[in-house]
Amino acid sequence: MMKGIRNWQQQIPLPQDYSGPNAWRLPLKPVPASTPAMIRGRFLRGAIALAANGVPIFNPQNNRGEIALEIGELDEWGGHCGRADDYHYHVAPLHLQEKVGSGRPVAVALDGYPVYGPTEPDGSSPKDLDACHGHKTPELGYHYHASQKYPYVLAGFHGEVTERGEQVDPQPRAQPFRPAGEPLRGAEITGFQKTGTNSYELTYRLNGQTWSILYSINGQSLRVETKKGNELIKNETYERRSPPPQPTR
Repeated sequence: MMKGIRNWQQQIPLPQDYSGPNAWRLPLKPVPASTPAMIRGRFLRGAIALAANGVPIFNPQNNRGEIALEIGELDEWGGHCGRADDYHYHVAPLHLQEKVGSGRPVAVALDGYPVYGPTEPDGSSPKDLDACHGHKTPELGYHYHASQKYPYVLAGFHGEVTERGEQVDPQPRAQPFRPAGEPLRGAEITGFQKTGTNSYELTYRLNGQTWSILYSINGQSLRVETKKGNELIKNETYERRSPPPQPTR
């Protein structure tokens, strides 16, 4: 993950606790909306779907309305980290199709309807997709189809959702350790690896030099070292900030 990002705000992927009262809530019996809620220019905060591997999927547009993939914000898997160091996708994770199988969805939209890859389970191209980029078949009922171009995931919610504060409500809150970063112009992430239990290293190039961020998590503490080559530039420690509010709706 993270490799290939050229438009970076110095965020790093940190584990998020989406469990208990901060868990994802998906309708077991989706209800078609009287009017679909289209996502272009809307739902620019928070997730619109949840991938089969548990990673949230946000609108293809970032919170400024730009297509994140088109401006170098995403890695080779279609994801990046938000301001709370929360890793999420902005396109459908089509690479998961091989893991879940061709006849299974790669994600579930927050309205409860499944998101399949670009083809039907039998390999045929989907027909008669509606404005939301989905359709209904006898075998699968209503479902969306992801694509390799916009809208990437879905174009709108076929099912009922509640929109509040520019996002689907309710949904979990990411829990940050540290303040949000700032854009680092000219940087390109070149690598990311796990170096030990709860320890990671992210490398990037800036002005022809190799930089690295080595960080580790110990309970509610985060230690971050920033190096230019072998030279230690910064050594910081953070305590996880207050827990996310519990959903009440």
